[in-house]
Amino acid sequence: MKFSIITCTYNSAGFLQKNIDSVKRQTLGDFEHIFVDGNSKDDTVALIKKYQSEFPDKVKLFSAEPKGISNAMNIGTKNASGDYLIHLNSDDSLYDGKVLLDVREFLKDNDYDWVYGKINVVDESGIQLGLFPERKIWQNSNKDKLGRYLLKFYNYIPHQSVFIKKEMFDKFGYFDESLSSAMDPDMWLRICNNTKWSFCGIVVSNYGLRKESETASVANREKNNKNYEQVLKRYLNPAEYCLARFIRFLLELKNKNYR
Repeated sequence: MKFSIITCTYNSAGFLQKNIDSVKRQTLGDFEHIFVDGNSKDDTVALIKKYQSEFPDKVKLFSAEPKGISNAMNIGTKNASGDYLIHLNSDDSLYDGKVLLDVREFLKDNDYDWVYGKINVVDESGIQLGLFPERKIWQNSNKDKLGRYLLKFYNYIPHQSVFIKKEMFDKFGYFDESLSSAMDPDMWLRICNNTKWSFCGIVVSNYGLRKESETASVANREKNNKNYEQVLKRYLNPAEYCLARFIRFLLELKNKNYR
């Protein structure tokens, strides 16, 4: 079983080394690390090329004109040769050196199309804010009818914790490139009723909560909200959509201190 770790970069030199080091620490060696860079102006490419010189058989670098994160993720996905893929942002890192080994052990006895674990949320100061999803209600599988339904109202599946078979993209389509965010909940809602999936209980990655990131920044908040509402309209009926908006409003109030 081979894993493909896909990392999209753009002027990521300030935090990319943590991502790289976390992959280098893996005790399981059957993986490739794919980078899709959007013509960075800083030392991002130099860092990747140095890494590539150390592991020429494992590290791949693709450069492309910036056309959004969904486009970059799709480029990495299409060029992946692994059985299972994980999309690990440049400011995120694998939680510890056993992540790939632990996921392989879980998958070895379970032929899932995709699985998700937990992320360790860390702020810019390095303070750990907690694990997610930690509550039992968010730890589901395709066998949980309620869990599949709740996914309509709340995205409890962080893409930094998802390992998904490459063939799922060939079967159900790639990330929607019209979305600059919320492309991951769009994917989960697209496939959750027609695939075999499960929560695996493994802490997969450290999720870097940066104020200037694409998904967390105040400047992008309005655009991100519009993207998410566009996704909701695709999969929810009018009554469900109103309920989802209300739930999102409550979550915004709860999380305002993180911004």
